[in-house]
Amino acid sequence: MDEINRIVAFAVKKDVELYTDMPSGWKRIAGALTAPCGSIWICNGESRFSGKRRKALLIKKNCME
Repeated sequence: MDEINRIVAFAVKKDVELYTDMPSGWKRIAGALTAPCGSIWICNGESRFSGKRRKALLIKKNCME
């Protein structure tokens, strides 16, 4: 449970959304290395230059067990 608390604290500090399930149409950001252990960076698939791109953290399933 300590790992989840650390992920939540990181998300609050960085003001990013946090998900436990991958939202429809979203995908993993390949090569992103700054996510806390037990989570991965995901995005909605929009271009960085479109102004519509959203990023979030996805908690890995093994952290929730």
